Amino acid sequence: MYMKYKNKMNEDIFLTTKNAIHQQWMNIPELVNFTPWPTDLTLKEIKPNHIPASTILQKWKTGLNPQTKRLHECICTLAPHVNWQQTYFKEELGRDFLNRYGFFELLGPTGHFHTIQTRAYIAYWDSQLYYPWHFHEAEELYFIISGQAEFELEGQQPEILTATKTYFHRSNQPHALTTHSQPVLALVIWRGSGLMLKSSLLVHK
Repeated sequence: MYMKYKNKMNEDIFLTTKNAIHQQWMNIPELVNFTPWPTDLTLKEIKPNHIPASTILQKWKTGLNPQTKRLHECICTLAPHVNWQQTYFKEELGRDFLNRYGFFELLGPTGHFHTIQTRAYIAYWDSQLYYPWHFHEAEELYFIISGQAEFELEGQQPEILTATKTYFHRSNQPHALTTHSQPVLALVIWRGSGLMLKSSLLVHK
């Protein structure tokens, strides 16, 4: 079920991106096993919100993985039309971080495609960024679309993830992310309780 957009071209861009994610989702066992593809999706017309990271992302056209290239390109085409968000404030992570990071909720209770079964974000971090230790109630699975990042879990050795790799975070498990010479674009999926709650920074780290 879809609510028709006033702008048919914009509607087509959303549907094309949703279909590209669906195709990727169904072909990656880790995604299928983490949570089923939602069956109650309804396209909503939400006012776009631009942030600097959106402009940076749209210029990223090289060094793409062949398996995820189509999805990357769909997201870049969609980027000007979505409601970009940032969980944190300048006082917490600094202006440079906020200028080069952002996400939008594509599927979820407040997403462009409404569903109460899960939450799926598209998230971008530019190169040379440190996303400090944080946690949230919902369980989380990262799927790397493009680029690479260093992932950390409390009590474990850091791990570098590249395109098509996944990374799981348990409920309230502290974790952090660092990009080095490359940016990273990821599909971030939440499941379980706490879908409506935000991430919290871990102050003692």
